[in-house]
Amino acid sequence: MQRMAPSTLDQALANGYPLDLRDLLGDAAAALKGSKRVILGGMLAWVAISVLVGWLTLLLRVGPELSAALGILATVPVTLGLVMLGALRAAGEPISFARLWDYRSATAHGAIVMLAGLLVVVGGDALLGPVASLPVSMAYGLFTTFALYLVADRGLSGGRAILLSARLVRHRWGAILLLQLFLGALLALALLPFGLGLIWAAPFAVIAQGAVYVRAVGLANKPAAA
Repeated sequence: MQRMAPSTLDQALANGYPLDLRDLLGDAAAALKGSKRVILGGMLAWVAISVLVGWLTLLLRVGPELSAALGILATVPVTLGLVMLGALRAAGEPISFARLWDYRSATAHGAIVMLAGLLVVVGGDALLGPVASLPVSMAYGLFTTFALYLVADRGLSGGRAILLSARLVRHRWGAILLLQLFLGALLALALLPFGLGLIWAAPFAVIAQGAVYVRAVGLANKPAAA
């Protein structure tokens, strides 16, 4: 695997990084060509696993919190693959469905990041209620923007990835929040009517999020083409 100098991450942590959203969105739209089928295939795999786990936990009468945790554990390898497919495509790298499984060795630390998010949501809801806890959940989602990428691409532990992600996000938190709100609105609109717009909007969102990581610290690992 090709490795970039580790100083790219250190430099971004210390000095920040440029983030032009208009340029980023334009590049993400251009990168859609030849990417939609692969990314949508990964999403369908994620949905299939989630549905299977959901049915199993329903049959076993597992509580909703444990069911959500099991669903996260089952889908972490695919989730890591999806986010990295977006980053690879944003960096101009070719992608294939086989690459979806290239990051499964980071499953344990990816699970830490995602289970911590579930704990924030469940704990916030229990302590503050569903409405008051929403800003807390959104803040966790914002400040862990880079965490899964750092786990999959740089091999960091889950806890360290969360901490470094928060340090990276603080440099451009306003722009990243604006991007996340825009992508959330775009996906909501794509659901109307019949969700057909998701064929374009969902892969676009994956690549746009990956582009933030690539522009911030660059790719450390580039798997060989399949």
